[in-house]
Amino acid sequence: MIIFTNFRSISAVLSACLFSITFFVSCNSEKLDLGATGRNLEVHASRPQVVSKAFYTEDGITRIITPSASNRKLAVVNTTIVNRSSTVIPISVDPDAATLGDRRGKKSNAIDPFTRSKEISGTLSPDPDALEITPVLWGEIELARGFQVSGSLVFDVPKGLLLGTIFWDEVEYIPVDFIDYWKDND
Repeated sequence: MIIFTNFRSISAVLSACLFSITFFVSCNSEKLDLGATGRNLEVHASRPQVVSKAFYTEDGITRIITPSASNRKLAVVNTTIVNRSSTVIPISVDPDAATLGDRRGKKSNAIDPFTRSKEISGTLSPDPDALEITPVLWGEIELARGFQVSGSLVFDVPKGLLLGTIFWDEVEYIPVDFIDYWKDND
């Protein structure tokens, strides 16, 4: 057991520990939540998770969503919409409210998780290819000033589509980039 008897040795050890922790955290943490601000809204989004199944449980019933074809996958983006300035903003989260893709024009609209899901018997557990998407962000919302709403948006995307940006286009147009399109490729 090491016993520190003077103040200098204690402060040196504490400084070394704090430096080590700061270095470890800064080198190993990646930015998980990206965001952009419009005139009235802020949109925050996680990087898309690509899976072959997504599911949610509502009133004790488990419902599953699958891609529409074998050459497609599901992309799930956890999204938060924040109203910072307007008294109340009516928001309609529908297929036209959000698209996912790249800035070159290749995009897929959000899908309605309620009409696209099928009821299954039993329960599912999350795994690398099946993601639980509770809560779901969909429908009509009255968003008061200073409040936010969060949930999962689901996209049925073709395999190989560059998932570089989520484009929010309800109330105002706000793109949130997951990749840097303008970085120097030299």
